[in-house]
Amino acid sequence: MDNAQILIVDDDPGMTETLADILCDKGYGVNVAGDGYKAIEKGKEGRYDVALMDIKMPGLNGVETFEKFKQISPLTSVIMMTAYSVGELVKEALMKGAYDVIYKPLDIEKLITMIKAICKHKRLEF
Repeated sequence: MDNAQILIVDDDPGMTETLADILCDKGYGVNVAGDGYKAIEKGKEGRYDVALMDIKMPGLNGVETFEKFKQISPLTSVIMMTAYSVGELVKEALMKGAYDVIYKPLDIEKLITMIKAICKHKRLEF
């Protein structure tokens, strides 16, 4: 699990690029999707340990994407990300099984700690 596979789902290309660079530097395998539809396709194509999913996106929002993604990739732990006060969507995501919610601007150290905890837990399961 040292080279965990992470999918970043965000409609902000600058955000996905920066986050991908940081996570790659930390040794993670990273793939990106610019919207919910692409995220679902990526979920069908490969296995991810963690998905970082923006809540507010055009088309499918993050919670809708999360629901569909978990159907095709039930073992992926999903961390929702948001820059907005979207209390109902956050609550809905957590009730439906999201691992956690992290607010933008992202606290990278907190995010890395979450990813490490997920990976450690997954390693113990197998």
